[in-house]
Amino acid sequence: MDGILHIVSKDKDYWKNRKVGNITAGEDTLELTGGKKQEILGFGGCFNELGWAALLKTEPSVRENFIRELYGKEGCAFNMGRVPIGANDFSLEWYSCDETDGDYELKDFNVERDKEYTVPYIREAQKYCPELELFASPWSPPTWMKTKKVYNYGRIRMEEKVLDAYARYFVKFVEAYKELGIPVSMVHVQNEPMADQKFPSCLWHGSDMRDFIKGYLGPAFEKSGLGTQIWLGTINGPFVDFRWPGYGAPYEEFYDQFANTILSDKEARKYLTGVGVQWGGKHQLEQIEASFPEMRVMQTESECGDGKNEWEQAEYIYFLMWYFFRHGAEAYTYWNMALPEGGVSSWGWSQNSLATVAEDTGELTLQPEFYLMKHFSHFIKPGARLLETKGHWTANALVFENPDGQLVVTVMNSMHQDRVFTFLCKEKSFSAVIEAHSMNTFVIDGGRG
Repeated sequence: MDGILHIVSKDKDYWKNRKVGNITAGEDTLELTGGKKQEILGFGGCFNELGWAALLKTEPSVRENFIRELYGKEGCAFNMGRVPIGANDFSLEWYSCDETDGDYELKDFNVERDKEYTVPYIREAQKYCPELELFASPWSPPTWMKTKKVYNYGRIRMEEKVLDAYARYFVKFVEAYKELGIPVSMVHVQNEPMADQKFPSCLWHGSDMRDFIKGYLGPAFEKSGLGTQIWLGTINGPFVDFRWPGYGAPYEEFYDQFANTILSDKEARKYLTGVGVQWGGKHQLEQIEASFPEMRVMQTESECGDGKNEWEQAEYIYFLMWYFFRHGAEAYTYWNMALPEGGVSSWGWSQNSLATVAEDTGELTLQPEFYLMKHFSHFIKPGARLLETKGHWTANALVFENPDGQLVVTVMNSMHQDRVFTFLCKEKSFSAVIEAHSMNTFVIDGGRG
């Protein structure tokens, strides 16, 4: 059918053009209701040290082509990225931007470590996406600011001199990156504040984060004049039901004890642009969306798999994307864009990535989730709107309208049999066979007719 592009990906058979022909319409339909939801900010991944170290093992031309595939307009067209403030769990070693004990004036603050791995990685992306938008978050404060002087475990010390210095620590990070020609437009207060990890981490009570935001972090950025947005992120819990035998989530991880404690405080809320959510934080999304519709939402870290990079995980991630977009997310952030084969972190967890690099040969292989992300990000432009739908395909599909009126329809069929898909959209209606275990994107020019 003229004016409709159809791209299909299946396991080991990616990014194939299909012709939309004359298929008899079926009863399983997807239909626009006329409603419009949130505006889409974009897509990206995290600039992790282990990723850049892996890419340095490739030939320069291979590395260049991969970055172009991620951030170039002809590839995934990513326009966003995440950067850690100090070390995260995919850094080569643990560090902060100021490990001088008791340096409340932050005289020794620096980002010299970042210039070796993180900054070159970002600058390569900027070559293809000059408008790259970054958000930053710490995994751990400097160890001397914590109740335990270690990167893993512990909490922030709720003392005025510590909180004041930590707020300025955030500001100095954004200022340092700005001086390097790398604007950071958003900060999230803490990566996974509900997880006491074996890697860099820091627990926060909801009430403590509330007081830090309204008493220190918000005023520090307001005084700085940087215009940097503060987001309540990255919320990562609760993971399971309250007091589920052996695995129960602590009571304070739930909506009232964390997100609502912070957002219902008008002095804290006035400094917040939105809410960043990942992993178990999705279980707070519906309540946040219902009570605070003025809060923007972004997904901050895609669930990472097991290092096997199997197609089944890509199918799972599609439905994760579906969930986040249906609950107001305006951005979706992948985690590791590149890793060595096996994807083993510095602390022993194998994770998926968009590409893997062979340690011995430097060969780079694009993995299934690269194509999944491309099925969205290549076609959905910043400023697109999610459109409301109804019909039997609604749980398997999303429809976006680009600023120019072009429609982008993503469809996943994880069933073991092919299904007929019928899209009802005035004169742009069509039907197509959606193959079993396939990811599909339809691009319809000319809007809704």
